Amino acid sequence: MPSSYTSKSSSTSASASAAISTAHKLARYAVDTSSIPLSRTTRDTALKCLLDVLASAGAALDLPGVMAAREGAVRLLGQGQVPIWFTGGRGSLGAALVANSAATAALDLDDGYRHARGHPGAAVIPAALAVLGSDSDLQADTLIAAIVAGYEVALRVAIGRPSYAPSGAWSPYGVIAAIGRLQGTSSEHIAHALAIAAQAAPGLPALAGIAGSDVKEGIPYGCLAGLAALEMARAGATGPLDIFDDPALFDAHTILDGLGGTPLIEGTYFKPYGCCRHIHGALDAFLALREQYPFDTGDIVGLEVYTYRATFNLANRAEPVSLVDAQYSVPFCMAAAALGGERALLPLKPLQLRDPHLLQLSQRVTVHHDPTIEPLFPARSPSRVTVALKGGQRLDSPVVDPRGDPVQPLTWEDLVAKFRQATAHTMGTQQQAVLDSLERFAQGDTAPLRQALALHGTV
Repeated sequence: MPSSYTSKSSSTSASASAAISTAHKLARYAVDTSSIPLSRTTRDTALKCLLDVLASAGAALDLPGVMAAREGAVRLLGQGQVPIWFTGGRGSLGAALVANSAATAALDLDDGYRHARGHPGAAVIPAALAVLGSDSDLQADTLIAAIVAGYEVALRVAIGRPSYAPSGAWSPYGVIAAIGRLQGTSSEHIAHALAIAAQAAPGLPALAGIAGSDVKEGIPYGCLAGLAALEMARAGATGPLDIFDDPALFDAHTILDGLGGTPLIEGTYFKPYGCCRHIHGALDAFLALREQYPFDTGDIVGLEVYTYRATFNLANRAEPVSLVDAQYSVPFCMAAAALGGERALLPLKPLQLRDPHLLQLSQRVTVHHDPTIEPLFPARSPSRVTVALKGGQRLDSPVVDPRGDPVQPLTWEDLVAKFRQATAHTMGTQQQAVLDSLERFAQGDTAPLRQALALHGTV
């Protein structure tokens, strides 16, 4: 661990250094202008995260839950000048943050981080871009550094929890770090905001994959909790600063280990399919089998998925009752891929819920626990599949890791193709303006991106 994050001064005594809370160390990292050197890899990854979030949000503009979030956020948090992406609408910073986060998370297309088992981008990037929407003088690298800081703080707290928590439980920390850094908040106020959020973040007692609804992992609600904690701390409210040092609640060593080194954002994965990451390995395994051994979908008698136990935290209904429910169904997503290929999941659409051929095939998919795969998770999320065909032929895949992890990355060109496919029905001719704005942003010009976010799509 770099010494600059264990103490601000080499002359500080050991006892005084020990008294500096983990909350303070995270806060100092977030605001220190020298703490986040933007290497080419870090910068390129952040730009990919930005593109991927806009693809995920743009694809969801027409969903009823997303439209409700836009309306509800403005009712609750007020009008303003910050763009609600690709709608022509605007709201306060908080309203835009909540609405844009809800759109990003809605279709399960957004990025993730393996060891956190969740989605940082759906909180951090809407937070950073909300500040961009209210500050025309913000520089591109300043925004990128805030995104990196937001990912770092959110992911470290997530990884430091003793057990899994849905993304909404730890997304507040990323919002606090990103907005706090961009708005020049003191490290003391950020530390108290982090501590307040540790007590005020959504509890989310039901697993999103079982209680499938527009709430999902509660990321927009976590964003709201983070923004509220930051404002309260700046107003003088205090939080329990030693909460991250309580071993019953967090592992402080894990949270701080390597802080100031290679930013965690570089470990982000990107999704080629709009469904839970637990399903992606099986999808890639199936599609590779069909490419190797071409067979007709109508010849499939049964399709078996072998995977790790966390996949059974999904409802896995063969006949999902909603689009969110479908995102958490191995049988439904496998059947969709069998009928329509990978484009059928980029994204899933409401009409598929009533497709009789898809629903019939979904009934032939079974999911099994594989104890040999279990130890590989959560560092990896692989699966294998067996396809039984008419005539008794059986095709077995190897264990397959999903595309999009850093070891099998999606390129910028892959993510541009994802953006075009996912947002074709909502953005039409506006797609190119968004892509052009990101190219300009990569060169340091923020104005085109601010303008692109305020465009009105076809919805």
